[in-house]
Amino acid sequence: MSARTTRKRARPDSQDWEAAETQEAGGEQAGMAGAGRKRDEEFWFEDGNVMLVARDVEFRVFKGILADHSPVFKDMFSLPQPPEYATALCPVVHVTDAPEDLRHLLRVYMPKTEPSPFLPEDPSFDVISATVRLGHKYQIAKLVEHSIDYLKKYYTTDYAAFAQRGHPYWPPSFKAEHAIGVINLAHLTGELSLLPLALFICCTLDKDIVKGVQRGDGSWEQLTLDDIGLCFAARGRLVARRAEATTFVFDLVRISEGCTKPGRRCAEVLRDVLTKLKTSEWAVPDPFSSVLRGYSQHLKTNLCSACWRLARTLDEEEFREMWTQLPTFFGLEAQGDDDSDHDED
Repeated sequence: MSARTTRKRARPDSQDWEAAETQEAGGEQAGMAGAGRKRDEEFWFEDGNVMLVARDVEFRVFKGILADHSPVFKDMFSLPQPPEYATALCPVVHVTDAPEDLRHLLRVYMPKTEPSPFLPEDPSFDVISATVRLGHKYQIAKLVEHSIDYLKKYYTTDYAAFAQRGHPYWPPSFKAEHAIGVINLAHLTGELSLLPLALFICCTLDKDIVKGVQRGDGSWEQLTLDDIGLCFAARGRLVARRAEATTFVFDLVRISEGCTKPGRRCAEVLRDVLTKLKTSEWAVPDPFSSVLRGYSQHLKTNLCSACWRLARTLDEEEFREMWTQLPTFFGLEAQGDDDSDHDED
């Protein structure tokens, strides 16, 4: 996400500044007596011209910067102040956001460190979640767009990108369970192309799918009951589809027809792998966790080159087919090999 540089601000001379500090202190004490609030350590600009209050944390920032990017903030800042803040030096605006979320938003538009375009950024889930949710709430369209674009790189509909990256399927600073939050963000913004891969990842979470994932502010991100039901129903189908793919790839008859080893021994090698698979290796709800790839070193060494090439071809065919079918496990439309963005290139 691109950061915005702060605007230069004129500062009063030392005598005026000292007087202003005294006036401000009196105003704040009158307006906030007994409030039990604390200043944010990161976003308290002494020359800020608006105070945002999130729960018990105060952020003194610059309303012009926020108003330029958000029509919602612009409207909020235009409202008259309540009587209890009449003596405050700057306007006070209460927001319902968690302080942690608001901090992520402010870091985009009022960065405290020098941003570098040469350092690739791998934002955490909390950063992406906060910028999407608050960007949507405050109608900061570009911020939402940048954050969603980052999610689309990983929770993708592009087969080539997915196949090249492989496992893990989620962003570098995310965990598997953050797919729960991605699903909720997809519903919030209408970016439904994020759903197939995120729902699929949730099918691999076991009990965590019900528990949810904890945000940075301590609250819990959870799936709706409808989405939990989708995942439970799809999990069994994903296990069955992977088993079907495995038996297709390990087709002993087809493999043996082109075998160049004496006695067509490659079929025995494949049969031996299948018979030694544990139940836990069969009951995997990840159709892209290929048995062939899991045993690739052993099979490449013990199969003839013709059988190995055929097995890899069959495995790739199944991989592509399962990718196309993935959305249908969740009642969504089947997807093609490529994202629409690639069609335009």
